[in-house]
Amino acid sequence: MKLTRKEREKLRKNQEIIEASIKVFSEKGFYEATMHDIANAVEMGVGTLYQYFKSKDDLYYNAILYKLNEFHDFYEEKIRNKTTFLDILSAMITAWIEYFGTNNDFFAIVFSEWINVKKTFARKLKNRLTSEFTEKYDEIIKLMEQGKQTGGLKDGVNTAILSSMIFGAIQHIIHMGAMKKEPVTSSLVAENIISILSSGILNVK
Repeated sequence: MKLTRKEREKLRKNQEIIEASIKVFSEKGFYEATMHDIANAVEMGVGTLYQYFKSKDDLYYNAILYKLNEFHDFYEEKIRNKTTFLDILSAMITAWIEYFGTNNDFFAIVFSEWINVKKTFARKLKNRLTSEFTEKYDEIIKLMEQGKQTGGLKDGVNTAILSSMIFGAIQHIIHMGAMKKEPVTSSLVAENIISILSSGILNVK
């Protein structure tokens, strides 16, 4: 269904507010940030801001949902049309690192601020975050199982532990990049993780 000009303008402004709010929340924290701060960042009156979002909690909640949906679409696009075990694994790792590595502010408020919002919003956010990350973790496990079947992975490998190692490494790299505010080369990270898995790291005598 085609949107009207007014609907497109409202959607554009909505996205603009969300992006501005993420920056404000990441800089000041949820408690210290105010709707006035966000209104100033987006260059509108606070009264106008309340026409888009009913409260700071409402704005935070919708900002997280918007970015999670954006990440989901970005991730799916990255792995689309990949067919081999290593290509899919590389695309998965690259998608995580690339998206969150270029959205440090979002990563920061997702993992440090969401529990501070009102209980109703916090519960919904927890469910959405859990659903999204569980889904992506399960996809890694499924890929590992497929790797066993196709010969891309040794039969004796514990896929749950290996998946946890990969998922944990991705999260840590993203977290450190966000803390240091340093860019991370996603393709290089994927290459290194796959290289370590392929060659092993222990010199067993």
